[in-house]
Amino acid sequence: MNPVSPKSTFIPADLLYEAIVDSSDEAIVSKDLHSTIMSWNKGAERIFGYSAEEMIGESIIKLLPPDRPNEEAQILARLQRGERVEHFETRRQRKDGRVIHVSLTISPIRNSEGVIVGASKIARDITEQKAALRKLAETHEQLQRADRVKRNS
Repeated sequence: MNPVSPKSTFIPADLLYEAIVDSSDEAIVSKDLHSTIMSWNKGAERIFGYSAEEMIGESIIKLLPPDRPNEEAQILARLQRGERVEHFETRRQRKDGRVIHVSLTISPIRNSEGVIVGASKIARDITEQKAALRKLAETHEQLQRADRVKRNS
C-alpha cells in the first residue's frame, strides 16, 4: 500500500513549516537579540550534539570556541542594522568538545511592525569539505614539488 495519499490533504502552515525545518540536514536555529536560543531543529541536534531541551533558553555563545569571543557581538551588530550574513565560514564547538567548521547564513527576524526582534540562523557542517580541500592542496603541492625535482634532474 502506498503511504502517500493520492488526494491533496490540508496541512496547517505552522505544522508544514515545522515539518520542513525538522527534516532539514542543516541546523536551523532562531535567537533573540540577546543571543538567547528560541528554537533548535533536529539538524542542529545532529550537528552540534545538543538536544533542543538543552539549548532553548541558552545563549548561542555556548557554541563559540574560546578563540572567537567577539564574533557573536559582531553578528548581532550587523543584524541590528538589518543586514543579512551569508555563507560566513567560521568554527563552532560541539557538545563533545570537538570544534567543527560551519558555513552560516543569518537573517534578521522582524515583527509585524517591521522591527528586528531576532535572527534565524542556518548552519551547515563543512568540516569534511574543509579537510578534503586541505588534502587536495597538500597533494597539489607535493605534485608541484615532484615536478620541480623531475625538471631539475
